[in-house]
Amino acid sequence: GDWVEIRVQDSGTGIPEDIRSRVFDPFFTTKEVGKGTGQGLAIAHAVIAEKHGGTITFESEVGKGTTFIIRMPILPPQADKSQSKSLQTVAV
Repeated sequence: GDWVEIRVQDSGTGIPEDIRSRVFDPFFTTKEVGKGTGQGLAIAHAVIAEKHGGTITFESEVGKGTTFIIRMPILPPQADKSQSKSLQTVAV
């Protein structure tokens, strides 16, 4: 298809329902003061979604873990058919 999908799964505590809408917010962290900046997922979202036209979402079950799902387009968002031929040639 037109996308590559990468899934990263852990067996941690999961993400509670009440904070799921904030996990990609800059400076949001559940860690104690001095243990994290809250920038990791915000930066990941910016790079994947805004810079590359992809998506990053997650599925989580409290007590079981979380799976982050990254979908990236095969071709850059600005690529048109004339560019895709040259991109394919370079990749071969």
